[in-house]
Amino acid sequence: MSATKKLIEKIRGIQKGDYVRIDISGRKSPVYGEVREVINEYCWLHGRVEKCLIIYLPKYKEMIGVCLEDEEYKVRLARRRKKK
Repeated sequence: MSATKKLIEKIRGIQKGDYVRIDISGRKSPVYGEVREVINEYCWLHGRVEKCLIIYLPKYKEMIGVCLEDEEYKVRLARRRKKK
């Protein structure tokens, strides 16, 4: 990932409408999807606010929920953009 994309992700974060790449542990190829909703939710177990994403996967026609602090999923901004 280029330095510019890392800086954008750090400053702006991942927002609704962004196209993201999801690397899932145990799977070789990444999955691409569009962020439909961003939820900031307080986790009583960890005692802090966690950022969760609702992502639509057009290839599988499914919606998944991903917590950004989760070790299993690695979510990054994608080079590809949503086709209109």
